[in-house]
Amino acid sequence: MLDQPDELPPRPAWFVGAYIAATGALAVLALVVAWLVGGPPRDLVAAGVLAVMAMGSWVLRVHVLTRVSLAAGSIIALASSVLVGPFGGAVINALAVALERGPRPLRARVFNTAMNAILGAVAGLTYLWAGGAADLTHVTGVAEIMARVGGPFMLANLVQTVTNVLLLGGIVWADRGDNYRQFVGSMLTSTGLAQVGFGVIGFLFVILWVPAGVGPFSAVLILMPLFVARWAFVQYSEERAAHDRTLAAFVAAVGARDPYAVGHSERVAVLAEWISEQLGLTSAQSTALRYAAMLHDIGWIGAPAHPAADGRHGFADVDTLMGHPDRGADLLREISFLHDSLPGIRHHHERFDGEGYPVGLAGVAIPQSARIIAVADAFDTLTSTGPGRPCLSCPQALDELWARAGSQVDPTIVSALERALERHPWTGASVEMTGTAFDHDDPATSDLVSGTVARTGTRRS
Repeated sequence: MLDQPDELPPRPAWFVGAYIAATGALAVLALVVAWLVGGPPRDLVAAGVLAVMAMGSWVLRVHVLTRVSLAAGSIIALASSVLVGPFGGAVINALAVALERGPRPLRARVFNTAMNAILGAVAGLTYLWAGGAADLTHVTGVAEIMARVGGPFMLANLVQTVTNVLLLGGIVWADRGDNYRQFVGSMLTSTGLAQVGFGVIGFLFVILWVPAGVGPFSAVLILMPLFVARWAFVQYSEERAAHDRTLAAFVAAVGARDPYAVGHSERVAVLAEWISEQLGLTSAQSTALRYAAMLHDIGWIGAPAHPAADGRHGFADVDTLMGHPDRGADLLREISFLHDSLPGIRHHHERFDGEGYPVGLAGVAIPQSARIIAVADAFDTLTSTGPGRPCLSCPQALDELWARAGSQVDPTIVSALERALERHPWTGASVEMTGTAFDHDDPATSDLVSGTVARTGTRRS
């Protein structure tokens, strides 16, 4: 289901409107076909109970992605399409969204209503096409139930899920210009298992209602596990919120020590997220990467934020500089939810040619998260003003990174950033740095450190 759009610039209203109008036309066609094939709702009592359940399903909704949500309505819609037929299922599914409580943009409500009508009709028609029993009162025995209800039902669930994702991918593409194939793939991988579970619950709902003879009371038996599932999702969401508050506290601490860092960590995290999208990272990998990007400079706590420059090496305290990644990883080592983020924090100043710090890893031996942060870190620095350095435009910063691809940074990560910037606007930041302080994230500083290591043999183990 489409939720509130985020802050990225939308497409022209007419473009989105055209897509919504096309979806509405498809919904009308689906309703007509559903009526012609399956006829009117077969059981008005069941239709009434299911309609009430569907319209109250918003209570159980749990958000699983930034702009997309899954709800108990998915289960009810699928069951409705079997219990009362494709037309009844389509109407019930559409009404559940059309009459939903809470604020929602008109275009989102219209699209969701049309989409849900399509989903209900598609599920019911698929079920019948696959040989599903229209009259469940005469279906008996495990074998017959599985053959005439279970198989067609799960196929209907699959078709409904795919149709849902395809339609959502279309509206996100029309509204935002997001990569259609990438969105569809991400949705299927991140929510596919949940939809299989919803399908199993919906199947049990149908079996309890008719073959088992439980009738409307089956709604109670179905809602109970859904409330338990909702509780589990809420607990997970609260845990994520607690993690985010912890991250915010650490980032604020870094900003208090180093004014340059204010906003820098957030920008690096945004860039890292964009890169991860292009590389197809899993949800768990993206989460760990985001945490690492937010905290990559946490090691500057308790140390000079920017060691003073000198005429010999460009900085006076090489140990402080080279030690901040290790200090950061050590500081966070006992925080369990950051365990997978530590490699990105510790190794984000490694160089692709092996001349970085603190260890001197090279190539793909550098953790992928660290290679991503290295590119995001450098790009944000290049597109922000610094001491004695004006900010570069995005093309200029990319040219600088490409010039360093294969030596300082990973070329595949630079390529991913370049593709991401084709879809996302980027504006650099103005950073005030005074005195003899230098920017340790400046790619030129990486060259100075590399030269110092080569001359002195300085290396942390």
